[in-house]
Amino acid sequence: MKHFLIALSLAALAASGAAAQAPRKEKPAPKAKPAAVVLPADAEKVAEGVWRARDAQGRIWIYKRTPFGLTRYEEAAAAPETPAGTSGIRVREAGESRVVFEKATPFGLRTWTKNPQELDAEEREALENWRKQARKQD
Repeated sequence: MKHFLIALSLAALAASGAAAQAPRKEKPAPKAKPAAVVLPADAEKVAEGVWRARDAQGRIWIYKRTPFGLTRYEEAAAAPETPAGTSGIRVREAGESRVVFEKATPFGLRTWTKNPQELDAEEREALENWRKQARKQD
């Protein structure tokens, strides 16, 4: 039993010595943080916490204060264009008693069907605009 304990302690000592001689791994260098967004001096205030400025290349940028700091995005990407007089709703008729509506949302395309008598104001307006455009094309 003594010999077993001595052999075991020698093995543990040899293992710790081998681990001490192993090359140490260096920690990776910390990643560089992105440059902080700074509000230009010539920025025009659009609303509370929102500014608009033009850069040297002529592009227009929107600056917005968020809980996480100042963010910047190009004005063209700010709001998708919707045809005048519509609320972004596409319409098609499915027979005489059904109207199908489609609207793009941040979570995907939303589709719903209603009877023409059950339409709310926004849906009625979209249907009328769709019918006017259909008449123009004829």
